Parts: sequence; C-alpha cells; structure tokens
Amino acid sequence: MFDFQNRQIQNDQAAGLRRIMTAPKPRVVSILSALSTQDQARLMTNLAASIGVQGIEVLIVHASHDSSETSYEINNLPTLLDVSQEKSMLIDVIRTSKHGFSVAKLMPKNQTDSPLDSKVSGQLNTIFDELALQYEIVLVDATLNKNDVLPLKTLNESEIIIKLTRQSESIKDAYTLIKQICSQLGRRSFGIIVDNATDAQAQIVFRNISQVAQRFMQIELEFFGAIPSDDHLGRAAKLGRSIIDAFPLATASTAFIQIAQRFDYKQDYVAETKLASIL
Repeated sequence: MFDFQNRQIQNDQAAGLRRIMTAPKPRVVSILSALSTQDQARLMTNLAASIGVQGIEVLIVHASHDSSETSYEINNLPTLLDVSQEKSMLIDVIRTSKHGFSVAKLMPKNQTDSPLDSKVSGQLNTIFDELALQYEIVLVDATLNKNDVLPLKTLNESEIIIKLTRQSESIKDAYTLIKQICSQLGRRSFGIIVDNATDAQAQIVFRNISQVAQRFMQIELEFFGAIPSDDHLGRAAKLGRSIIDAFPLATASTAFIQIAQRFDYKQDYVAETKLASIL
C-alpha cells in the first residue's frame, strides 16, 4: 500500500534540500497550465503580487504561445531575444507593472513553439541568466515547444510547476506534460497547484496524480497549494488589480498568500539550515 503521508514528508524534505542547494541564487520557476490557459495570466499576476507583498523582488517572463500578452500589457515590448541579437538593450525589455512586479517577454509569441538553434539558444540563455540575477524570484509563464521542452537550458534545469483543475481532462493533460518533459530531460520532480478547488479537493487530486507518477515513473511531486473558486478573482481582474490588493480578506487572497509563502526560499534556507545544524 502506498504510504502517502510518508511520501509527502519525503517530498517536503527533498524540496527543502533543493532550496538549500540553490540559495541564494535567484529562484526560477516555470509554471505550465494543464488543458486550459485561459486564466494563466491572472494566476501569474496574483501569484507575483502575493509574493511581492512579502518584500521579494519578482519578475514575470512571458514564454508561452498560448497565454495572453495583453494581460501583462507587453504586446509592444521588445524581447530578450532582441537583446541577444543586439536589437535592443536589456533595460528596454523590462516593464514595471502596475502591481509592483516586473515583466519581460522572452521572444515573440509566434516563435515560442519553435526550438531555437544551439547558438541562439545559448545567447538567449545567457541574457536570461543576466536578467534573472536582478531579482529574487523569476516566474515564467511557459509552454513546451515542439521538442516537448522549455525553450532555455536554465528553465529546463530549474523548478517546474504544473497548474491543473479537478477535471479529468486536466489531470490527464498534467500527467501527459510530466511524461513529455521527463522523456526529454529524464526523471525530475514537479510542483502541483490545483485551481478552482478547496484544499480538501485539491489534496485528493494531488494524491491521485502523485500516486500514478510515483508508481509508473518513480517521479516525486510537491503540493504547492489550492486556489478556490472565488468571485473576487473576476471582480479584481475587472478592476485591473490583484486580488491581494483589491480584496485582501477574500478566500482566494488567503490561498495565494499561502502559496506565495512556499516561494520564499530565504525563509526556507534559514529555517532548514538551522535544522540541518541540529541534525
């Protein structure tokens, strides 16, 4: 019988070790959406804003052929690819959003699905790493390219979180994403966020997909949290504000804050270093 509780403890310990090994480098996290990308920009915006209120410098990088550039107000912004081709300066590709975090675009949206040649990819990866050093956390709104990988070496070697819902198609799509990535990059861990679900509902979804991933691929998943169905999310979006700003006491605001706290590697690093010294 699968020991879910013990496996979850092992997951948390593994996640903590990864963060100790990577601190104090900028934390780069790519977030992929399983099935529906309709609310991806809204999720990214609310997550970045919730991380930002903790005093952490956040950058969102758009690297998706599905999610909207308009939601980030970066339609006409030069890209990091332009910088690598010496068409723009790095300072010109960064925009400070009205929510307080920064936004940049990896490449034109119509190019994100096509793999780059090795030279261009290496140059772009260097530019991305240079920009990432200016921030504590970099969130990447990402989709896989035709080779079933993320467009940069840094992204493929950094954390990947998959957002899914309770719908069976979304769960299947999330599992497919995991298989696609691991078929190219080998066995690795993934984070899971369950959208439009209570914490109890999300735990059931996570338990099911983590058991399948462990049984058939020996892959560890880490639960990052649940985002409940909340009318305040839509109302905040219509106001052009993050939910933590417009409705700080809303249920979804609490959920985003709890998820955001899992991204604060500085707290993890201090706490886990103390624990390691005791052990």
